Parts: sequence; structure tokens; C-alpha cells
Amino acid sequence: MTRANHAGAGAGLRAGSQPDAGAQRIVHGLGVLAASLALGCATPSEAGEGSSSEGSTTRDTVTTVTPTTSGSGATATGSDDSAGSTVSGPAESGDGSSTGDAPAADACAAYDEFAQALAGDPDDAARDDRQDEFLRTMWRSDEGLPIRCDGRMIVLFADDGAGAWSVTGDFADWDPRAHPLQPLVEGYGLLVAELAIEEPLAPSLYKLVRDGTEYVADPWARRFGWDEFGEYSLTSARADASHLERYPAFDDALASLQPRRVVVYVPAGASSRSALPVLYMHDGQNLFAPDAPYGGWQVGAAIDAAIEGGVMPPALVVAIDNTSDRFDEYGPSVDDLGQGPVGGRADEYADFLVDGVIPFVDARYPTAADRASRAVLGSSMGGLVSLYIAWRHPEVFGAAGSMSGTLEWGQIGADNDRVLDLYEATPPDDVWIYLDSGGNPPCPGGSDNYCVTVEMRDALVGLGWTEGERLAWLHAPGATHDEAAWAARMPGFLALLGPQWAN
Repeated sequence: MTRANHAGAGAGLRAGSQPDAGAQRIVHGLGVLAASLALGCATPSEAGEGSSSEGSTTRDTVTTVTPTTSGSGATATGSDDSAGSTVSGPAESGDGSSTGDAPAADACAAYDEFAQALAGDPDDAARDDRQDEFLRTMWRSDEGLPIRCDGRMIVLFADDGAGAWSVTGDFADWDPRAHPLQPLVEGYGLLVAELAIEEPLAPSLYKLVRDGTEYVADPWARRFGWDEFGEYSLTSARADASHLERYPAFDDALASLQPRRVVVYVPAGASSRSALPVLYMHDGQNLFAPDAPYGGWQVGAAIDAAIEGGVMPPALVVAIDNTSDRFDEYGPSVDDLGQGPVGGRADEYADFLVDGVIPFVDARYPTAADRASRAVLGSSMGGLVSLYIAWRHPEVFGAAGSMSGTLEWGQIGADNDRVLDLYEATPPDDVWIYLDSGGNPPCPGGSDNYCVTVEMRDALVGLGWTEGERLAWLHAPGATHDEAAWAARMPGFLALLGPQWAN
């Protein structure tokens, strides 16, 4: 079966989509992963921010109120890496990614040991614990899943009990029944297919197939992307095309925050490059998937076009999923949206990013480990926390962007500092800032946080920022507060960020 034909065969399950939550066994101790496999959309409140859970997506619709100012300051903390650009991470790996925790040559040996031990475990609870430990090791290893070494490719999948599963792809001419998935241990819900391959195996697209007709991407595959048939999985990176890499249930330097998925966009040819700049983004569930709300941000396509057009140099994008504590984590101070106090954990989130995510990325990818090559961007509450992170850690980030930022936070239903107050009290040194919004005047009032964004721009100009140099401001008249609007403005943001990284 050709690849062109297999899309129609999967019409019963959206081509390339991941199995729904009911079709996925919740891995013991890693429920956050199973949730992340079911990308739903939480409906926001008409009056305020909508809540978001792990694996769900949210738009923000906070109505702006007349600003009040109360100044306060804080001291930024973190390690100082501002003394010049330092190349971090390997430039020799096959996809620009690896120095992981387990060399690829050891992955098959680790799998064989795991399979043997799993068969000897006394009950399913012990097997669950062993499986969790093994999956975590593989997810953090150099190559991730599927396992490839010694002429073997090993695909693992959690059995949903709702059909017969197999794996196919370019390497099998898309024969839907080419390689059946079988229980690794009889009666236990972990399936495996072991394929004999010739090394080196050319990078191949593949999918899982249910009952020979329903094609879905492998939810545990390290590397993946989208095409006209939906999401696909990759056996390894392709040098001539960008791709995405996932790290489920990421928890480095997490403190008391919830684990979450981290996804990395890797540009074409990353393995032959060094000192790549990195854009860190929030609400990761909304950024790449075409079936995210309002079509998502389409970040992969926007970055591809910007790089190919010479608008910006090749760069990594690190997307960090939100959790059910999104308002708490993205809100620098405590506010009240009408249902009680919320917010105030942005310090924890900022430090998780700086002390957990960034070192992990720098160790595995050929990054330029200096502040001038790091930027942070988000929308609505994500725009707010981006500005806050740059304020708290100006020694780590040289650029920050806020699209339709909820910059009135702290004064919506409470009387606490806004991010504007923090900037006025202690301006961060030499940070390039991008601000935008849709909506329209008059002010006070307006929509899409237009008024408070203009107020933030004016405050920064008063503090010494100059538009066209360290400050960029864009107004999209009448634009709405959703992913489609932010996706439309993403190319413009990249066109402005690119010269900052080219300098």
C-alpha cells in the first residue's frame, strides 16, 4: 500500500491523530502522559481566563480594567552566562540532539533486560512500576523510542484492548499488517513489535495501525511531525527537513510543580550546525498541532518559512506544555477572577525553566548558551509570564515577547503589583521586548488587552527602551484573542526577532 493510499484507510480515526484517552492505558505513576495523549480543548469563561489541564488547551479572555500602579521590585536570580556565546551540546549526533542518559548501543541490552525482568515480576503492580522506570529511561535516552540498534527496531505501545495493532511505514511500503504488535508478557497490556532492519536505517516515516484500517501516530515516538495525512512518527531524524522531538512527563528542577511534556522543534540540518539560538514558548499543546484550537499557532511552518526565507537564522523552539495549575504558574502575583485567589507561582515556573528545561536542552542540542541567543514568548497569560521571566532572569534571556498579554494581572480583582510595576521598579538590563495585541481603543476599556499593552509600551519608552531598537510594538486592529490571531502575527514576530539573533 502506498503512503498516498494509507490516509484514506484511516478515515475512521483522524489521520495522524493520537488515540483518544479511552483508547490509551494510563501508565501507572505517569497519568500525566496519558492525559497529554488526548489533546482536548477547555472552554474558557466569557468573563475571564479559562482553566487548563495537562493535555488540554486554553484561550484567555480577561477583560482589561483601568490600571492602578503600586511599585515594588525584586532581585533577579540565576546563573550568569552573559560573558559571550558558548556552544553547548553535541554537534555530531544524527539529528543535532543527543547526549542522553543511555548510549544507543546499550538500548537493546536495556530492553532485553527489561523484557526478561517484566516476565518474572509477580503481578501487574510490580510490572507497572518496572515499565514506568524503563519508559522514563528510554524517554530521556539519546535516541528515545522506538529503540534502534544491532539490526533491530523495537516499537512499544500500551494496549487499549480495542483491536489488533500493527506497525508499518516507509520501510514496509505501508503494508498495514506488516509487523503485528504482540503482548510482551501474556496477559499484560504492553505490546511490542521487533523488526529486523539493515543498519544504517534511512530515516523512515511510520504509524501504528488498528485492525488494518485506522492509522495513528506512535504516541511514544521521540521524533514526529505533520503532513497532509496528519501526524506521523519518525524512526530517526531527516537531515533535509525539520521535525519535532518530545520528552513526556518532564520533571527536572520541578520543585512542587506538576510534570509536563516538553517538545523541541529541530530545524533541518541541525546536526551540521552549532550555536543555535533557542526560542522558549508556553502553552505547548497549542503550538504545533494543526488540530489544536483555531488551528493552533502553526509554529513549525512559521519557523520553517522564516529560516528558508532568510528572515532568521536556524533556531530551536522549545514548547513547554501547560498544566491544570496554569493560572497559578503564569501569574506572578495573586489575583482574583471572581472565584478566589489564583496566581503567585510564576517564580517557581520561571526557575523550573531556567534550572530544569534550559540545562536539559543545552546538554542535548547544539545551542548557543548565552542570553543573547535565548528568547521567551507566549500569549495572554503566557505573554505575561514571558515578560516576568525576562524580568526575573535577565541574565538568562536577551529577548521576551508578549502577544495579547494579560498585563493587568494583579489588578483584575486584587490590588497587587502588575508586571509593569516590576519593570518600573527594577528595569531588567538590555532585554529586547516585543509587545502586540489585537482589539481597539478607546482606553480604558478596549479588547484583547489592547489598552494595557499600550500602557506597557509607553512605560518602557519612559524607562529608556526605544522602538525600533530594544522595543517592538504591533497593533492588529480588531484581531481576536485566539490562536488563529497569534499564528497570523507569528511571522512578523520572527521577522523582528531574527535581526536580534543575527547581530
